[in-house]
Amino acid sequence: MNFEGENRNINYDGTKILNLVSTTNPNNKIVFTYSGDLVSEISYFENSILQARNAYTYTNGLLTSTISTDYNDNGAIGTNATYTYTHISPSQINVKKQVSFATRNYTINVTYTYYNGNMTSFTGTGTGTQDGVATNHTVSGNFTYADKNYPFKNVKGFDKLIFTGDSDDNFSILFSNRKNNLITYKDLNNYTASNGYGTSYSIYKYNTTYNSNGYPISVIRQSYDLNGIPNTSPDTDTYEYNH
Repeated sequence: MNFEGENRNINYDGTKILNLVSTTNPNNKIVFTYSGDLVSEISYFENSILQARNAYTYTNGLLTSTISTDYNDNGAIGTNATYTYTHISPSQINVKKQVSFATRNYTINVTYTYYNGNMTSFTGTGTGTQDGVATNHTVSGNFTYADKNYPFKNVKGFDKLIFTGDSDDNFSILFSNRKNNLITYKDLNNYTASNGYGTSYSIYKYNTTYNSNGYPISVIRQSYDLNGIPNTSPDTDTYEYNH
């Protein structure tokens, strides 16, 4: 697999994924920890220094919380995001999202909506502070999917990891319960305060090439601004299958 410009070997124990290790620098890796058949942690290292970690908690086999943490090179916590999940039905999960950072924090209550096993949209509102100023937040997300296979579809435990559809979660864009591959991705956070307003966002379109078994071999992701204009060069991830 080539991910973010780096070739990585994916190592398995049966259908459990153990790690993704760079072929040029084995100290760059993503490591998976299991508790039984459930993924309990995913950790990302650069030059053996921990950069990001997700820790997962389950109740009766359902994911009930994710703690997503970014770290500075000195080991200090950068951003910390906690997602607490309430499973309402196969088509709805309610989420309490709490984010803390050196200059900002907020809590948002969000509803995830599902169709055919994929999260297709979310909406939510909440409050917080930015540089000591009170803020109000309105968030939304919309996602469309192809009908082909997600590359990690059959990995043990991934069917329990909830795709959050937002940039504060370190890993679910790649490792999650998605059934199919994304075509479009849009995540918006509109915020207002006494001293102004703004929007943080992530908007992508995907162009995916598949093998004869319906699994992706190349995924080109293009980022856009709010006016629909490409704002970076596209990223390309590639996959090779040995089974």
